[in-house]
Amino acid sequence: MTLIDHDDSSKGGLFLNGSIHFLVYNYETLKEVIIAFDLKERRMSEISLSDDFRIYSFVYGEYDLLVLDGHIGAWMKDDHTLKIWMMREYGVHSSWTKIIEFSASSVSHGFFPICLTKCGDIVGTDSCYHHLVKFNDKGHLLEDNSCHIFFSYRSESVVYTESLLSLPGDIRPV
Repeated sequence: MTLIDHDDSSKGGLFLNGSIHFLVYNYETLKEVIIAFDLKERRMSEISLSDDFRIYSFVYGEYDLLVLDGHIGAWMKDDHTLKIWMMREYGVHSSWTKIIEFSASSVSHGFFPICLTKCGDIVGTDSCYHHLVKFNDKGHLLEDNSCHIFFSYRSESVVYTESLLSLPGDIRPV
């Protein structure tokens, strides 16, 4: 199996359920997939994306994975639409649900979703204007925090939960 990250930038992995997840394009099956590397078992597995999540047709769009309320999610934005899917049952293809879709005309080209609030609003970075922003699920701007934090075009932000658990002792940095 030949797996290649779809774009040339190196995106970091997303940690969830004891595995690191990567969004890649499988050139053998001609489909986008999630590759999960289980840190404890040290094995890789493949998770299919929603059937209507098609990165390859959105070469100039933006896309990535995110964690949504403890579930793996995927988002995609082109010039016209922001779409977010959530896998409600981990590893079950039929559990992918599109939870948000709205016109992205109010969302700048450099917007990257970070998380959803408990009431369904979308928080993300706007690297074009160096702001943190919040939209409702209809795409209306609710808050624009011009905190003047430096974000490069491909900067990444993550939401994390502290834990007392540690990685197995024999895993060493590369």
